[in-house]
Amino acid sequence: MPLERSRIGVFAALIGCTLASTAHAASEHEMAVGGAALYQVCGEKHPEKELSLEQFISLHPHMSTQLANDIREFSSQPKHKAELEQMVVRMRTEATQELLEVICDSYYRDAKGRE
Repeated sequence: MPLERSRIGVFAALIGCTLASTAHAASEHEMAVGGAALYQVCGEKHPEKELSLEQFISLHPHMSTQLANDIREFSSQPKHKAELEQMVVRMRTEATQELLEVICDSYYRDAKGRE
């Protein structure tokens, strides 16, 4: 359980670091876009591994239902594609690749451990 609690903190910190240039705390909207972007980035980093969006969300047991629903919407609705792609680019350029690698690997490892 401590790992699960720390994951939401890492998730929030990564989104916060990505948005640091805007000089304000990440809103629920930005967290949702960031969560959807993180899911996409991890999928692109490891196309050979499978992690469904529902598995990704389930690995954040302390995530609010509203945030989870917003992440689902941003991941699936074409009307959000441009904003999602912009966040993916920001995440790839503003977050260190080593941090992204550690975070993504932890998702796949923990999802595999739940099988």
